[in-house]
Amino acid sequence: MDCHKIQDFLSRQKSVTSWELTRVNRVEHQRYLTMGEMESQRSVESENVYVRLYMERKENGKTVLGESGVSLNPGDDFREHIKASMEMASLVANQPFPLPGPGGTYLHVETRDYEAASNPFRTLDSINHEIRTACEEDIALSSAEIFVRESHLYFINSMGLDLRDKKTRIFVDFVLLTGESEKNEVESHGFKNVRFLRDLTIGEMVKEYARFARESLVARTPPTGTFDVVFSHEALDTFFNYFKGQAQGAAKHQGWSHFEQGKSIAESRGDCLTLSSDPTLPGGLLSGSFDANGLPLVKVEVISDGIFQQRMVNARYAAYLNLTPTGGFTNVVVKAGARSFDDFLQPEPVMHVLTFSTLEPNAVTGAFSGEIRMGYMVKNGLSQPIKGGSVSGVMKKALEEIYFSRETVRRGSYFGPMGIKVCGLKIAGS
Repeated sequence: MDCHKIQDFLSRQKSVTSWELTRVNRVEHQRYLTMGEMESQRSVESENVYVRLYMERKENGKTVLGESGVSLNPGDDFREHIKASMEMASLVANQPFPLPGPGGTYLHVETRDYEAASNPFRTLDSINHEIRTACEEDIALSSAEIFVRESHLYFINSMGLDLRDKKTRIFVDFVLLTGESEKNEVESHGFKNVRFLRDLTIGEMVKEYARFARESLVARTPPTGTFDVVFSHEALDTFFNYFKGQAQGAAKHQGWSHFEQGKSIAESRGDCLTLSSDPTLPGGLLSGSFDANGLPLVKVEVISDGIFQQRMVNARYAAYLNLTPTGGFTNVVVKAGARSFDDFLQPEPVMHVLTFSTLEPNAVTGAFSGEIRMGYMVKNGLSQPIKGGSVSGVMKKALEEIYFSRETVRRGSYFGPMGIKVCGLKIAGS
């Protein structure tokens, strides 16, 4: 798709006062396995152009900003799509904000695995072999999907900004089966997203999830009651989303943020939370040098020892709130605590939850509830596998007594404690 023609067309629209154009070219190599054997393999190339246009106008003596976006695919009549987007923008009346121009300082962030990009089929073979080798006799690889993707991003705007980025992503999704018969058969589902092959370690993960499958055969529903709960594994991917939401500029502008600069986010008799946004995290899925508006991304300590320090604001909310722009929220980095993970399993009883069907804290209230897919009840010196039932609570109350392990782990866009212990959570079970 010829971006120069689109740029020229936008520049000739007198009512369009500014615009952004993002083109993404992707090449993805995909392999599908069924019962351990390759079912199919394909390579998919795609190109997508996203145009965001802005139209300032006077309305009741005040300047307002009309805005709209359109996604273009090869073969589309971009002129007709942009004209339709302009009609939509004329119905919108937002508060104006300036787009960034050239001159910013952009950090160099490595987001491309050169070996995987250069030899995608060798990478597929390597991952395929590692998965199959990790499966033991009593474990069947029901299915697996292995994707190796390279993306090239090109960004320009009406202010003269011209940016480029290259990224790789390796994704594996697998389902393991075990059991003596169809009536007594359980599955264990795992997935992993990484930038670099060196971070995948899929063989270790398959062996661990095989153990989960075996233990699911004897897992029980946890008892109902109030327990100390240790979160690890998949739970870490979303546990801190409430703090991300509360720290965003949109939350402040729209009036639903409870965080105030220089003030405590909650009283705590446990560990105090220190949380940062870090776009430079090696292998982080949200690592990068610029955000969706082309703003340079910077590392920001958002919360320090339980005190809210700085709000994350993109171009829009930096203007609305009269704050220095930081770019959008990127990878979550959480400071480790002083206690070891093993210490978290005392005093008994304590519940250790590894995977949930879903666990997504509400960004406004902080309320969370997740159905347990795999965990353990540690009691009387024994560790009983559990599944079913749910854990629920509210983040502000959870912070009253929370502890972070000194051991750390990196997962997707998270780097921080390997385990998080929250005291006094409600369990709905048997």
